[in-house]
Amino acid sequence: MAVGFCYGGTQAFLANASSRVELAGVVGFYGGLDTSRWGLKSPVEVAGEMRGPVLGLFGGADQSITPEHVAAFEQALAEAGVEHEIVTYPGAPHSFFDRKQDEFADASEDAWRRVLGFLGKVGAAALS
Repeated sequence: MAVGFCYGGTQAFLANASSRVELAGVVGFYGGLDTSRWGLKSPVEVAGEMRGPVLGLFGGADQSITPEHVAAFEQALAEAGVEHEIVTYPGAPHSFFDRKQDEFADASEDAWRRVLGFLGKVGAAALS
């Protein structure tokens, strides 16, 4: 299992597509989906290679991750048959969970509930 925030979220998504890493699933909080500035393939491009379930949590007001990026990622995961849940919190900015949790308490609480549920479900499946 991998959980990452921002660039770490991007790396969690990408690790899920790596043949060198065995992951039961990944959680990405506002993981970047346009990786061209880093010279990496994007999670959208490698969605078909992802092997574990994906939980993606995004802020609707994130200026660096557009709704179009999120929609493309969700579509690529669906087309690849990857189990996934993508959630966008309207009005929430980038780093809503780790840097602005007080201001975005409702989104943060919902995100945490989803993370715990995902970990319980994916973790239980990995152990059986």
